[in-house]
Amino acid sequence: MKEILLVDDSRTILVFMGSVLKSKGFKVFTATSGEEALQILAERDTIQFVLSDWLMPGMSGIELCQTLKNRQFGRYIFFVLLSSNNDQQSIITGIDAGADDFVDKKTSVDELEARIHAGFRTLALHNEVVQKNTELDAAYETIKRDLESAGDLIKQILPKQKHFPFLELSYISIPSAQIGGDMLGYMQLDGDNVAFYLIDVAGHGVSSALMSFSVQQSLSLLSGEGSIVVRSTHEGKQIVPPEGVIDRLNQIYASGSTDGLYFTMIYAVLNTKTGVLSYCCAGHPPLVWYRNSTTSTELIGHDNFVVGAFDGVDYQAATIQLEAGDRVWFYSDGITEADNGEDQFTEDGLRSTIANLKQYPTQQQTTMLVKSVQDWRQNDNFDDDVSLLVAEWKGSTKGDNLCDIKLVKKATAQFFE
Repeated sequence: MKEILLVDDSRTILVFMGSVLKSKGFKVFTATSGEEALQILAERDTIQFVLSDWLMPGMSGIELCQTLKNRQFGRYIFFVLLSSNNDQQSIITGIDAGADDFVDKKTSVDELEARIHAGFRTLALHNEVVQKNTELDAAYETIKRDLESAGDLIKQILPKQKHFPFLELSYISIPSAQIGGDMLGYMQLDGDNVAFYLIDVAGHGVSSALMSFSVQQSLSLLSGEGSIVVRSTHEGKQIVPPEGVIDRLNQIYASGSTDGLYFTMIYAVLNTKTGVLSYCCAGHPPLVWYRNSTTSTELIGHDNFVVGAFDGVDYQAATIQLEAGDRVWFYSDGITEADNGEDQFTEDGLRSTIANLKQYPTQQQTTMLVKSVQDWRQNDNFDDDVSLLVAEWKGSTKGDNLCDIKLVKKATAQFFE
């Protein structure tokens, strides 16, 4: 039964109007003052419809209306003002106070009933919206918790080991949202070789994160027929070259239903005894090569298509010879495309910053680089996912296995000065 609180300082009007409204099927509560009305509303939170006289001693109908329409009251009240003054100024004053309707006391019972029914329809729509919003808030909280759990899972699958024979590693991964589309990692393929990868899936959010997770899982399988990074042959294990790994990933994701998602990536393999690094950049920003002997930095990379967008792509790789103390930086464009409102940080800015960090330990450099960009932006947050991975080759202890290859496949590699 629909409930109405009828407020009037005249008991005669309360009895008359109360009996009329009850005869129309409403459950009626009465109050002789604004103060008593507030008390009744506090005790009965099911009442959301108030029909109140304008002029009353103590708290007037206007003041009661203003109190009930205050955000701090706690629930929505449909408020109708009753008055003998049906002039335009009275109507304007009542509506300005927050009244939902204005009724002349001389109004017929049938019209009053119709207005009350209209008010309850409005009230029903409001309550439905509130209920939907409550459900949406609950769903959002569930999604938020799930995303936080997914973000924690992504952090857990990031590599933990940072020290290998002849090799020192450091990385940092900062998603722009609760979960991002970047993924980085490294793994020991055999006793001599370590692979590195950095993936940047187009877009943000759940779909991008799921794709980066899927790629990471494809790369992490180090044995068996399903491995795309190591082949089993009659002679034993054979490491798949970087271009072969990326070509296989392109076959997998270009032929699958990924809703138009694609990704850029770098995949590299370092022989930790010889310092030979083979790498393939697929639509990804160039590497930064810090040369310890000359304390200089340069951008190296080559043009390849992104992964997962086109079938039949021919991927090319390149090889460089590292010297002891050389560092190679992998990064996503979230760092180089960060801006301060006027300029982007750029690849040259990254290269210059890396050069300035040369005297610091490798383990500190990724954090220090991010801090430098944040200071430059005067903002700790990034608009895109930020991933950085630096590998320092310590040099071979034997010294007789070093390869003097400077660059392989020059025709397919482009150096950026």
